[in-house]
Amino acid sequence: MRLLGIAASPPDSGALLGEISDFLSSKGSLAVISPLPVADTTKQNFSAYQLDEKGNFSASGSNMTLPTLFDILATEHDYALIGGFETANVPYIVLNGHSHNGTTLMELDSAENLDTDQLFRNLQTTEPFETLDSLIAKAVKSPNANQAGAIATFTGRVRELDHPSDSPTTRLEFEKYAGVAESRLQQICSNLCQRDGIFEVLMHHKVGHIESGENVVFVVVLGAHRDEAFKTVQDGINRLKNEVPIFKKEIKIDGSFWVHDRP
Repeated sequence: MRLLGIAASPPDSGALLGEISDFLSSKGSLAVISPLPVADTTKQNFSAYQLDEKGNFSASGSNMTLPTLFDILATEHDYALIGGFETANVPYIVLNGHSHNGTTLMELDSAENLDTDQLFRNLQTTEPFETLDSLIAKAVKSPNANQAGAIATFTGRVRELDHPSDSPTTRLEFEKYAGVAESRLQQICSNLCQRDGIFEVLMHHKVGHIESGENVVFVVVLGAHRDEAFKTVQDGINRLKNEVPIFKKEIKIDGSFWVHDRP
């Protein structure tokens, strides 16, 4: 699922939301996230999930965050358009220099100057939002899924401590060799899919700042039997780490270093 935020003042934000949502919904399944009044959102440990008669989804509550909502929506949607939440760390279309906390994907001086085709091309260059569940949902759509008796997965997370006496890691920062990393990852998946009894291999590695305890990499294999599926998962994560140019900086409470530079 690709994320796009709108950074603009009303009523321009509403106008852009309408035009972009019409366009993106013609390109795939779209979720639109915007502020909606829901009763009882002040309750502790409360989340509300709403679905109207047209199938439109909304959510709110003290336990509801945008990342939580992204996790929910990612399994069924190709795009998510976010309006009215300029604090989100997502790519934005920005009108007249409006402030936001993400990255600027496209900048406009007037909502009337929006080129939706160029916006779409820019959006395809952004990092997709994936979860383990969203990759599994894609894997089971394989045309050979009716022959599969196993879904094997691996989830890598940011480890706070390498050893009980170690200085805690607060977060990791990942950068990738743009273009090359994606191509190499696709080549590995394609190569592993050539194995007998393997029908689908999907892998995703997040980039940017990943906090301690958060998930950072996923591998999903759809196979005929568990043995070949588990073996392919292990080979997949090993090849990803060895062959895909993704660079890691470790930030600890007492300093930081690029992992390949550590003595």
